[in-house]
Amino acid sequence: MTGSPRSLGVILAGGAARRMDGVDKGAVSLAGKRLFDHVYERLAAQVDRVLVAGPHDYDAGLTAVEDRPDGPAGPAAGLYAALAWLEKNATDARGFVTAPVDAPFLPRDLADRLHGEGGSAVARCAGRRHPTFAYWDAGDLSAYLRARNRGEAPALHDIAASLNARDVDFDDETAFFNVNAPADIKAAEALIVGGG
Repeated sequence: MTGSPRSLGVILAGGAARRMDGVDKGAVSLAGKRLFDHVYERLAAQVDRVLVAGPHDYDAGLTAVEDRPDGPAGPAAGLYAALAWLEKNATDARGFVTAPVDAPFLPRDLADRLHGEGGSAVARCAGRRHPTFAYWDAGDLSAYLRARNRGEAPALHDIAASLNARDVDFDDETAFFNVNAPADIKAAEALIVGGG
């Protein structure tokens, strides 16, 4: 794609995957495809461009943005890396939607619903917030993250609260199923068989 994307999606793929014995979760196979492929196909249909916040792009021809030494640690590192890329390469984009690499059933209308009324927004289902499924307003996020000390590791829940992110309610709990451990693969396969 050429030019600056109006809508940007970011796959969060930088975690240590301790519960998967350190295996790269995006490379784990589910129903004949990698978890990354499941997430990418759903997210790419909703945005103009997809980035991977992680060490590589899974040979998908995408831009991978790695954690930066001048930024925060933990889950916020992926947000900071994506934000730095956006500020340099996609100045027309006001923010970006995130989804984790281990969520093969993410909502097909995630981006549209989170963009909604402006400002940052977080998906909520059954009363629970899911801040890895979120739209992050670039201006607000930049101000927040750049006010933190380098190496600090703010939780995504805390960032969303600090930005007064709107809650956007979704009905399908399956959409927020995460493959965190080997046993979750069988549960996810059962959901696919059941039409998840």
